[in-house]
Amino acid sequence: MREKFDKLVGSRFGVIADKFINSPLYSVAVGAVCLVSHFFDIPVVGAVLLALLLVPALLFCKNSFTLAPFLLMCAFVMSRNTQPDTGYYNTPLKITALCLALVFVAAALIFNLTYFGKWKKIFKRSYLTVSLALVSGVLVVGGVGTEWYTLSGMGMALAIAITMYLPYSLLVNCGEYNGRKTVEYFAFAVIVAAFVIGADFMRQYVINDLGVSSDRWVIKECLKLGFVGPNTGSAIITLAIPLTFYLVYVYKHGYLFVPLIALDLLLIVAAISRASFVIAAPGTFVVAVALCFKKKDGKLGYWIAFGLACLAVAAVAIVFRHKIADVVKELFSSDFTGTGRTTLWSKGFEAWKGAPVFGIGLWYLRLNGEWFYSFHCTPLTYLYCAGVVGLLAYGYHRCKTVRLIFSAKLTTERVFVALTVLAMLLNALLDIAMTSPTHLLYYGVMLALIECDVKKTKADAAVSASADDAAASVAPDAVANKTAYKK
Repeated sequence: MREKFDKLVGSRFGVIADKFINSPLYSVAVGAVCLVSHFFDIPVVGAVLLALLLVPALLFCKNSFTLAPFLLMCAFVMSRNTQPDTGYYNTPLKITALCLALVFVAAALIFNLTYFGKWKKIFKRSYLTVSLALVSGVLVVGGVGTEWYTLSGMGMALAIAITMYLPYSLLVNCGEYNGRKTVEYFAFAVIVAAFVIGADFMRQYVINDLGVSSDRWVIKECLKLGFVGPNTGSAIITLAIPLTFYLVYVYKHGYLFVPLIALDLLLIVAAISRASFVIAAPGTFVVAVALCFKKKDGKLGYWIAFGLACLAVAAVAIVFRHKIADVVKELFSSDFTGTGRTTLWSKGFEAWKGAPVFGIGLWYLRLNGEWFYSFHCTPLTYLYCAGVVGLLAYGYHRCKTVRLIFSAKLTTERVFVALTVLAMLLNALLDIAMTSPTHLLYYGVMLALIECDVKKTKADAAVSASADDAAASVAPDAVANKTAYKK
């Protein structure tokens, strides 16, 4: 039986499929399916097509990093009109199609885990395993014994735990990390995801005839796409910016990616996402200036692109200064104080005082008819929902991640992935990213990339040190032999 599977995996089709799936074109294919599916409200067709793309990746690819595009974008097939609570899927044909797709994916996953031997190491303990277990576990038990603890809250906490830990554990233990190639693969996947979100943002602007003068809440309502909202979508677009800068840095003609960064910033402004904008705008400027000095190949082209970008921004600022002033005024009106986030924080504080050790639970806001289960600030969410114990667990996890990043000589790949994680964490100080399963899939993959890069860097250093030691031990013998030959 093993020989038959070997022939299947090593067949010409298998080799071609593996090569395609390990290229950026695979992310484009996944993104195209998602884009078409939610544009035309055909999520079942999209799910089947994604299954057809995922099954070959499970059958023919040993490298688990090839699962990243699917993990990052699988939810994007759904539109607002086809969410589960709409009853869209309650027909025999649709349920049958989804069940068949699930069966094929499950069978391929079992094959992948057994044939490539991943089942033996998928849950192997890694550097961040304990801290991830703690930081997600405190949310599951947070609020136990209070009137706000519910099974729904526990279910959401389990979803957070799974999406935070499983991608990390799978990729760090079963992924084949190849440095630049792997990080480029992930970068293209996130850029495609941002493009899918941005395309639907622009579509909503067109079909709803939105503009600068449109009411902010009207725009926010129109940009609830089903698979993401305006703020959650903008947070993912923000993640694409440092990864696009990575491509700018590593490619000789990377300056050609600069317009993508400008487009990402424009989309964040269009979504009126202040939490993302206050992180993305200054962060983009700092990294762009830093690359003027750090970029090696194609530096002249980058300087020209950076200069043209600055001139374009200045020209737009001058010509459209009045409209920009209106947009900025609208962008930062209310919500940071008074009736928005600070209200959430103050309400959470009042409730937390009644359960300061283990918190009030993850579902407190839902029971009170408020926005979302998160308090729009990660440290406060852990403090309020899981008490002092939860905040300490989150602090421990943060210390472990920082220590991991600097535990080996810094590489270009680790620096830019760490910048992407930093963008996510800063955004989460004003939003829900670190308690959103959609975002935590990205987080888990990035943690795995960082740890794999540390392992590779240490292994390369050890090999280099061994080679130096071998050369040093050979040198005295060579000198002695040369002396003897002369005699």
